[in-house]
Amino acid sequence: MYMSNIKQIAQMAGVSRSTVSRVLNHHPHVHEDTRRKVQQVIDKLDYIQNSNAVQLKKGRTNTIGVVSPSISHYFMQIVQGIAEAGTSCHYQTLLYQTNEKADQELQALEMLRQKRLDGLIILRCGLDWEKVATYTKYGPIMTCEPLQHPKIQSIYMNHYEGFMLGLEHLIEKGYTRIACTIGRAESRNSLERKKAFEDILQTHNLPVHSEWILDETFTVDDGRIALQKLQNGKDMPDAVIHASDYVAAGMAAEARAQGISIPDELGLVGFESDQSDVAGLMELTHVRNPLKQMGDEAFRRMYAVLTKVPYTAADLSFSLTERLSTSRGVKQVQV
Repeated sequence: MYMSNIKQIAQMAGVSRSTVSRVLNHHPHVHEDTRRKVQQVIDKLDYIQNSNAVQLKKGRTNTIGVVSPSISHYFMQIVQGIAEAGTSCHYQTLLYQTNEKADQELQALEMLRQKRLDGLIILRCGLDWEKVATYTKYGPIMTCEPLQHPKIQSIYMNHYEGFMLGLEHLIEKGYTRIACTIGRAESRNSLERKKAFEDILQTHNLPVHSEWILDETFTVDDGRIALQKLQNGKDMPDAVIHASDYVAAGMAAEARAQGISIPDELGLVGFESDQSDVAGLMELTHVRNPLKQMGDEAFRRMYAVLTKVPYTAADLSFSLTERLSTSRGVKQVQV
């Protein structure tokens, strides 16, 4: 059994060695009956390909590396999209959680240089991009950060547009004293959310209170604390847009515990991926961020580069679902 090889499989199945090779490599142009017959012999012999030999022959590993600063819900939705798209193309995903440490990012880049990865998708990077670009000669590198670089492709959702969608909805509903939570203070996404918050309110001649821009908010408990901070201020907003459904849910729970009417006294808008159940459970109006779809798109673009197959970019955009947290007296409406 152990010594079985492609030649033996071909003889037993009554096909050529090239046909066996196509079956082993999931080639699409094999008749289904032939594929089934060959697979039966492979299963009978318990044949396992020598992965090192295959990699040397093909010049590729069928493995994509993904660099992520953490395993937060946000980043894992992108990873899930990459991994599922990769599986459909017989690629595996190797995750590097860096905890935002440069040496961990370098380790992933070195794996690419050593030809142990076919390509690398960087969700967020702390290294200088010019240093990262020196590794593109070993394989394609892509990022989910906004980047204009001749050697590194970028797939990115502009969070300015997402926050603008939520803010315009609140203003249309009649809210005029609006606060926001933005997550990490200095991240690119947070800076875009903050800019959208300031721009949209100024455009509508609404007040912008710096003390109503709350950062470092990520969890349900952060949402509860954020409402308490707003209550301790000189004035109280009548609506809050959040960078996370979890923070919005915490604020909603705290508001209801204190007898604050949602949406009459306080309107709330969440902001999260399409995999979040929190918004629906808490009846939160929600800006959908298609993170999983972005991951799927990142892999498919990488796959197109690696295989030279035709590629058509997908349309990635934010969308808003209105629920009770901003629908004064209305049951539920889809926008």
